[in-house]
Amino acid sequence: MLISGICGSLRNESWNKLLLKIFLEKISDNSNFETDVIDVSKFPLYNADIEAKSLPESVLSAKEKVKNSDLIIFASPAYNSSLSGVMKNIVDWISRPPKVIDDKYILVIGATPGLSGTLLGYTHLNHILLSLGMNVLNQPRLLVSKVDKQIAPNGKILTEELSQLFDNSVNQLIKKLNNLY
Repeated sequence: MLISGICGSLRNESWNKLLLKIFLEKISDNSNFETDVIDVSKFPLYNADIEAKSLPESVLSAKEKVKNSDLIIFASPAYNSSLSGVMKNIVDWISRPPKVIDDKYILVIGATPGLSGTLLGYTHLNHILLSLGMNVLNQPRLLVSKVDKQIAPNGKILTEELSQLFDNSVNQLIKKLNNLY
C-alpha cells in the first residue's frame, strides 16, 4: 500500500510540511505501508490555456503519483479562514483530465500557530474534495493548533498531548486502512 502526501504550502519552513513529514514517518515506522511526498512546488497557476497546449511535466508527474497511491494525505494550512491558494491550485490541476482522483481515499490534516487548528480550511477543503468524488476520511482528525509551541523547527514533538495525538492518529489510520484493503 502506498500513502502519498501533498503539502498546500510552498514555504521552506512550513509547519504543514513538517506535520506531514512527521506523520508519514510515523506511519512507515508502525506499518508495512510505503510513504512518499508528492512535489507540487513547480505547479504553475491553473490556466486552461496552458492545459490546452499540454499538461506541465510537474503536473503529469504528480498526477501519476496520485494515480498509483492508495491514500493521499493533504497537509493544508488555513489562510484567511479557508484553504490556501496553493492547495486550491493543486486540487484544480489534479482534478483535471486525465482523471486520477475518482474514488481515491483522502485524509486532510493541518497545523497552524493560531488557535483554530485549521478547522475552517479543513472543512472547506473536505467539501471540495467530496464534491470531486473522492472518499474523504473524517478520522483521524490531526488538526494542530499552536503548532509553534508543540513542534520544534527540527521536528521534535514538544508536548505529550501532541505525541499522543500523533500515536492515536497513526494507529487509527492504520487500522482503518487495513479494514478498507
